[in-house]
Amino acid sequence: MNIQQLTYIVEIAKCNSISRAAEYLFVSQPALSQQIRNLEKELGYCVFRRTRKGLELTEKGNLFYQKAQKMLEDWSRFKEEVISGTEHKKLKIGLGARVYSNRLFPRIVGYFEKHPELEVTFYTEAGLDAYAAIKDGSLDMALDRMPENEIGMEKCVCFAKELIREKQCVLTAPDHPLSKKGKASILDCREYTMLTGLEHSVEDRLLRKTYGEQNITWKRVIRSDSIDTVMKMVKSGSGIAIGPQSFAEYYGVTAVPLVPARQDSLYFACLKSKKKEPEIREFQRYLTTLVSSACPD
Repeated sequence: MNIQQLTYIVEIAKCNSISRAAEYLFVSQPALSQQIRNLEKELGYCVFRRTRKGLELTEKGNLFYQKAQKMLEDWSRFKEEVISGTEHKKLKIGLGARVYSNRLFPRIVGYFEKHPELEVTFYTEAGLDAYAAIKDGSLDMALDRMPENEIGMEKCVCFAKELIREKQCVLTAPDHPLSKKGKASILDCREYTMLTGLEHSVEDRLLRKTYGEQNITWKRVIRSDSIDTVMKMVKSGSGIAIGPQSFAEYYGVTAVPLVPARQDSLYFACLKSKKKEPEIREFQRYLTTLVSSACPD
């Protein structure tokens, strides 16, 4: 029996599922199942039983789980005590605008306040190519957009976990003519000034992809390296923008669903070679749990 097996038991008990626990722990499901079988053989009793709702702890398994959880808490405190005074683990995290519009940032700050052993630097500059920065080592991880059907990184190098998927909308001032429509197409937008990011930014690439499919020429395009500036211009009626539904409430504008329907996602991403590092793994697990509880559907 070892600490890793205790971690496995606690994670499975929290998830009520070996497959979900395997995803959080970054181990294969067969390997995790084998570890549990080995442990149960050593203990001489079953820790889990299978029900229609998933895996549940047996009576003896529940006692084991309670003691394992206490042991892991003691182990965590022990590690903190023996490394106190040493250099803190440094993490560089890129944050996209959707982190703020989906109200995740205060919870992220709260997480790191509980982990003083981690020294965190957030990078929020507009136009940052987070996935390129992950690949070249400028960032350890990122929470940023990845448009549907447009993978902005090399799958063989980076790991990505979708956190939140949102409808793409036409963002307008509340009194804009398009705001009265139940839905809008790119063709409906071409007679208005389009507001977007700098050339070759993710926003610009997505916009070009969207209207390039229909050979559309905008009446006028205004670019900015600041999402806040773009949204202030939208709110003032200076133009329209394409963005996620969450921007509407956050920036005080109107969101008109885009047709045909398009979606955009907020992803957690890091190098595959780093995804098993404890600090990154635990933060990714926290984010997954956070968005699952906020968006249970």
